[in-house]
Amino acid sequence: MTATDTVGATGSQAFTVTINSAVVITTTTLPNSTVNQPGYSQTISATGGTGAKTFATTAGTVPTGLTLSTAGVLSGTPTAAGSFTFTLTATDTVGATGSQAFTVTINSAVVITTTTLPNSTVNQPGYSQTISATGGTGAKTFATTAGTVPTGLTLSTAGVLSGTPTAAAASPSP
Repeated sequence: MTATDTVGATGSQAFTVTINSAVVITTTTLPNSTVNQPGYSQTISATGGTGAKTFATTAGTVPTGLTLSTAGVLSGTPTAAGSFTFTLTATDTVGATGSQAFTVTINSAVVITTTTLPNSTVNQPGYSQTISATGGTGAKTFATTAGTVPTGLTLSTAGVLSGTPTAAAASPSP
């Protein structure tokens, strides 16, 4: 480029201008979670723009108990069930922005809804009871975490307590 004054004197300077692509948030979905389940942490990614990007919530609200850092990390322990719709915006160093809407569902806590199991008799084959649970996120698996199941019975990961009891005893429910 050249600048010329009224008497014809000139000055020249070469310039390079880089035009970066637009800011785009490349994360398109976020996983659902369960109330009071610690450790939710998702990094939001963005490309394009000029320099580093900072992130902010610009519409709606993130799930209660979660926070968004300016580095784009959504983390915390969700404390309320519900469906949360919000928009995150990434802003580069020259003020260019890119936004993405998200919906995250926070499910209620897992609750075992089976409240009692029927008794049986030693060596009586065919004991089979399904233990049910509601809430949570995705499929549920079952395990004995305290006490023991009656001898001869097993608890499947699908929640079926089955088998032939082989010893008399009062056993707390798994």
